[in-house]
Amino acid sequence: MEERKVWEALLKDPQRSYDAQCKKILSLKKILAYLYKECLSEYRDLSLKEIYDRLDTDPTSNKMVSQNVEDLKIPDSKVCYDLLFKLAHPKDPKRRLWIDMEPQGIDPGKDVLYHRGFYYVCRLIDGQRNDPQGFTGDAYADMHKVISFWICLRHPRYKDNKLYRYYVEENRITGKGKTKRRGKDTMEVLILYPRRRYRYDFY
Repeated sequence: MEERKVWEALLKDPQRSYDAQCKKILSLKKILAYLYKECLSEYRDLSLKEIYDRLDTDPTSNKMVSQNVEDLKIPDSKVCYDLLFKLAHPKDPKRRLWIDMEPQGIDPGKDVLYHRGFYYVCRLIDGQRNDPQGFTGDAYADMHKVISFWICLRHPRYKDNKLYRYYVEENRITGKGKTKRRGKDTMEVLILYPRRRYRYDFY
């Protein structure tokens, strides 16, 4: 009965229904395995089956379970992540990947997703401190990589099939010496604009 009431409420609100369906699709391991292989460098060298097997500790389920989607650490600044997965790092058993999946119905333009994505990864890093799957106290070197992955489904045609990656990178301003590639393994924002098979006038 309760489940029926939930679905009735969703059907009365098309936007909520749309969001709920997007979350269901992006919880499927087969969908996530394909996206991670094509879009995340950590999984690029693994087969789809290897990725699928690493996604969750429950091999009997074909879906992932999102966790801790509400961030209430800052008063009056609640953040609700659509889907949040905390996975074992495929290349470093001592680390984890915190991946925030954000399906976006319409492209808001003006770099809104870029700025919002970086705000989300900063909040995720802040949320790691003293989290059971984060780091303890001042052990900042033990923080885990965070990724905010945005999939924009309705966008201008010129953005079709484009994937953008944003991250922090060290650049030497003065002096000599080799520049280390720090930062790339700390936070990352991905924005994917998949091609729409059937297009309508949008822009």
